[in-house]
Amino acid sequence: MTTPADVIVQEIQELYLSDSIPWIIGYSGGKDSTASLQLVWNAIAKLPVEQRNKDVHVISTDTLVENPVIAVWVQNSLESIRIASREQNLPIKAHRLVPSLQNRFWVNLIGRGYPAPRNRFRWCTDRLKISASTQFIQELSEANNEAILVLGQRRGESQSRDKVMDHYSGSTRDRLSRNKDPKLSRVWVYLPVETWTSDDVWEYIITEPNPWGVNNQELFNIYRGATPDAECPIVVDSSTPSCGDSRFGCYVCTMVSQDKSMQAMVQNDEQKTWMQPILDFRNNYLAIKDRDVRDFQRMNGRIKLMNQELIHGPYLQEQRAKLLKELLRTQKIVQEAKVPGYGQIELISLEELDEIRRIWVEDKGEIEDFVPKIYQEIFDKPYPGKTLEPVPLDPNDLQLLREVANELDPEAAERLYRLTRSLLSVQFQSMQSQKRSKHLDRLEEVLTANAFRTEEEALAFALATETMSTEETIGDDIPDAIMLEE
Repeated sequence: MTTPADVIVQEIQELYLSDSIPWIIGYSGGKDSTASLQLVWNAIAKLPVEQRNKDVHVISTDTLVENPVIAVWVQNSLESIRIASREQNLPIKAHRLVPSLQNRFWVNLIGRGYPAPRNRFRWCTDRLKISASTQFIQELSEANNEAILVLGQRRGESQSRDKVMDHYSGSTRDRLSRNKDPKLSRVWVYLPVETWTSDDVWEYIITEPNPWGVNNQELFNIYRGATPDAECPIVVDSSTPSCGDSRFGCYVCTMVSQDKSMQAMVQNDEQKTWMQPILDFRNNYLAIKDRDVRDFQRMNGRIKLMNQELIHGPYLQEQRAKLLKELLRTQKIVQEAKVPGYGQIELISLEELDEIRRIWVEDKGEIEDFVPKIYQEIFDKPYPGKTLEPVPLDPNDLQLLREVANELDPEAAERLYRLTRSLLSVQFQSMQSQKRSKHLDRLEEVLTANAFRTEEEALAFALATETMSTEETIGDDIPDAIMLEE
């Protein structure tokens, strides 16, 4: 049974005045979170000024790989919220949260070589969504002993979403439920629109003026034309289902075969055809059928069998370089379109490029230093990022090393070249650093990561031993959920 809006507003006022616990509203920019925020806003605005003494924090997590149309909508909405709350003397504060540099999508996919996310290896959700929002909520709840998290989730959206909402039931406080995540044990959960249907949400936000000044009709226009009528909610734990089928998800999502929402936007609105290159990049270069472009050893050098085949690990250097080149090419095309209202669209930041470069050169020993070369090739100007310590090998030296490797072992020339180059890289880093205590460990890591000449030798060894544990990981920091379907 649908709860009337005026009843919810009254309920919000009673909850708001009942204690001093701060509120956090998860805001994705979609219809459900908009309706929830609008209800809370209107409820607090109707209170006398002297009773508006408790902060309400509006948080929105930008994964930095969002659909650009949605990303701009949310950013503009957050700024409108900041301005309107000051003008209306409301204790509402807007926060745009982003993943830490180490957790960002391109740093992990192109930098470290993590394979594109899939059902059994969904490494992106925690890094891109959960970590930033959980940290904010955790810090606020610990500083205030408790916090109330307001989510725009509705029953009936999907069976998986209903299961998540069932976790929030059985509260000892009326209308509030304890969060099941141990990290957020001090956080209560409130779902103001859980009884509403999609039509109820639209009726409310279209007929009721938006209190922070954005035009909800524009939001309706964003929804119109794409098939799924669902948004990607604020994510605070791993039980939340994938956002792949929602309208407001990441354009890089490989949890589904197609980004139907972006495709519909491009097809149904001439003003959004500039996103076609982004869609093409996603469809052409991000795929889960990628076994042939991944190393047969894990990041830590281990090998593992599945169905008498080796489970492949991270992307090879050539594939990572190809992904970066095509991503930068796509960014250049979109930027040259000079789309009104979107500024200088950035698919990957200079900060991320610097980190990818550092990972390639310092962590992986890829002293070819491809990032500046790729940038120069695409943009026809020098790489503007940070400088790295130069290595005493120029391209001619590396080419000679490759030729020697080919002469010594034609069958495994690339493997031999990689091993020698990486060993030299570790030695160079040790010479440049005053701290050499881990030098031997680094050398051992390189030797382990290149322990087999060919995949055939690695497979024969694995079949002979059959002792690899199914609990092992793809790397020091990746769970072994990697591609069990392959």
